Amino acid sequence: MDGQRAGVGGHEPGANGTAAIRPAIQASWQRCREVYGVAPDTPPPAPVADPGDAAPRTVVSAARSLAADLTRTDGVVAVAAGDGRVVAVFGSGSAVALAGAHQLAPGHDWSENSRGTNALGTALLDGQAQVTGPEHWRGDLADWSGAGVAVADPDRSRPCAALAFLVHRRPLTALAITRLHRCAQELGHGLRGRRDDVLTELAGSLQPQDADDDGPRAVIDRRGRLVAANEVGRAVLGSRARAGALRLAACAEDGCPITVQPIEHDGQLIGTLVTTGADSPPATEAAQAPVFRLAGIHGGHILLMAPTEIRVAQAEGKTVWLLTDRGRLRALNHTLSRLATRLAPHGFLRVHRHYVVNLHRVREIAPTFHGGFALVLDGPDRETVAVSRRHLAEVRGALGL
Repeated sequence: MDGQRAGVGGHEPGANGTAAIRPAIQASWQRCREVYGVAPDTPPPAPVADPGDAAPRTVVSAARSLAADLTRTDGVVAVAAGDGRVVAVFGSGSAVALAGAHQLAPGHDWSENSRGTNALGTALLDGQAQVTGPEHWRGDLADWSGAGVAVADPDRSRPCAALAFLVHRRPLTALAITRLHRCAQELGHGLRGRRDDVLTELAGSLQPQDADDDGPRAVIDRRGRLVAANEVGRAVLGSRARAGALRLAACAEDGCPITVQPIEHDGQLIGTLVTTGADSPPATEAAQAPVFRLAGIHGGHILLMAPTEIRVAQAEGKTVWLLTDRGRLRALNHTLSRLATRLAPHGFLRVHRHYVVNLHRVREIAPTFHGGFALVLDGPDRETVAVSRRHLAEVRGALGL
């Protein structure tokens, strides 16, 4: 069977001898059609030299060991970061070369919205995935079979990485799948244990660098939560963790002088040490000040942005991400509802329970099934945001449709 025909034909239930399509595969295909707008023959994007996310080193090391254990299968073990970009591929020389010929190589984007249904990208969304032959959305992957599993990150609601075992024109073995899942579980337990070490190190970073360095100091973790503060810092920021983090965000957004120092552990960014100026205004006054800029965290820095720089705010669990002209940033302790209220005067609108969109940045309307539509934004990645049925009428009115 021709690989291209297998992939395209497999997109219709019952085609090519497929009697039934599994619900997880059907759901993935629907996302590809209606949300991402990825056609089965869409050329894959070019690789990037510097991926936005990086998988923890422990995950990469575990993948290398797993590949050494599974070399007799002549398959490959691939690692993708949380954004779906491949960071490493392990296996025999011939297997790695064959995978590279199909763009399964470091730097390539294998997220589902880029490559369609596949073991790596779909596992990042569903927690685990098994995709064989014509179940792939793209026809050029129909000769591959793969099993993928996400690696949970205790500090974030989304996975920090995904592992996948893939074979070419061979069936997946139950033993290989079992070992893959066991490896991911062990990694998850290890990361949770690492979190305790991280919190200890974060608290230790509050010690002054010298005798004169006794100003207010606080530590926030990767999600922007206030972990600890020294005595002076608590006097400025307050004693309650959540309230303190919100006050810190207000200080940043209001232009108070702050310095930021990234804190690393085992080669990974684990948090940020923030020192506020001694002459910072009282926290209660800062918290009540009007917000014209938003604070986001990236690479150990707190970036202040005008609303015009933000295309969309996206909620993932309890974390809110900002897709901006300066990259994907973590909002500093804002809920999506709170952001929607603050940004409404600047042309932002809630279009889905997970999304608030800057309508000034909408460039296209993409119709979907059942009379719905999605918004295509003007960013370099042309992000596509589906509008939920609940918000259709309000969005139509705001856009004059």
